[in-house]
Amino acid sequence: MARLGHNHVVNSRTLRGSIWQGGSLDNSGFDITVPVNELVVDDNTARTAEGEDFPLNVSEDAKQSTKANMLRDTLLDGARYPEIRISSVRVHGDAIAPVVIAALRIRDQTRQVTVPVTLSTTDTGLQVSGAFEIKQSDFGITPLSIAMGALRVVDTLKIKFLLVAVAE
Repeated sequence: MARLGHNHVVNSRTLRGSIWQGGSLDNSGFDITVPVNELVVDDNTARTAEGEDFPLNVSEDAKQSTKANMLRDTLLDGARYPEIRISSVRVHGDAIAPVVIAALRIRDQTRQVTVPVTLSTTDTGLQVSGAFEIKQSDFGITPLSIAMGALRVVDTLKIKFLLVAVAE
């Protein structure tokens, strides 16, 4: 059955929030909300960016099934918990590549994560990129497992992001 599965790419095009840049890193931060029910599963553009382990053209049925599974009450529970929220707790280190301590809330669980980021200034604002890993089980989520584990989702997820903040 494992041959029937594939790696997934889940992304958001509708996140909301604020990023502020103070006179120092200690006075900078962010507060971002990701609408769970608007997450996009296995988009070809996102899959291309991830490389050869993410072949293109996942069927629409497979995409819809994956999203339905992801949103059900035993996983993200999009009906009861429609948002994922990540907020800075502390920003420190180098001004171009700071380290962010953030509070990540998924469902009803909040955990602190350490996120190394890269900052760059653009003509219209600020660009922030980085990556970190989380375990679903740390947020009270038991990864999906079917047929006594023959097809299962791994516990550790890699979160990658590129945020473009436009000055108001």
